[in-house]
Amino acid sequence: MGRGIKPLQNLCEIFNKKLYNNSSCFLRKEVALAINKVQLDLEKQNLGLIIWDAYRHPSIQEELRKHCNNEDFVGIVSNHSKGISVDVSLCHNGIELDMPTDFDDFSKKASSNYLNLSKEQIKNRSLLKETMEKHGFKQDESEWWHFDYIPLINSSVIYENE
Repeated sequence: MGRGIKPLQNLCEIFNKKLYNNSSCFLRKEVALAINKVQLDLEKQNLGLIIWDAYRHPSIQEELRKHCNNEDFVGIVSNHSKGISVDVSLCHNGIELDMPTDFDDFSKKASSNYLNLSKEQIKNRSLLKETMEKHGFKQDESEWWHFDYIPLINSSVIYENE
């Protein structure tokens, strides 16, 4: 991966419960290669990616659903469990840019179409979307930070030992 990617850092301690045992970030190979291309494009602008979440084991998805039963934010089956989704943001020198909300904000401000934001937040969200879409990703309408890798959208869920 590019030198500016800030890895998952146990930021998925949602609902006061640690969901992951380590800070490793897993994706299908094709998705990881596409993320690397995104990173290389961003580095040309002296920016980088923060990766908050990537592959999510189905058991983790079930745990999230216990705490948030809103399918706009936590689906029954998640593309994270297919290894084709990433939750990301932009950073400069490892510090997150001004974005619309924090990660996993379950408010209307999290929508990728929400407009009652500062010009800087809209510009940064648009840059993230444009750069991700250039490399095959599609932004989720409910979460500005969530992107699915469209070429592999029909992939199956990955369970342990696969």
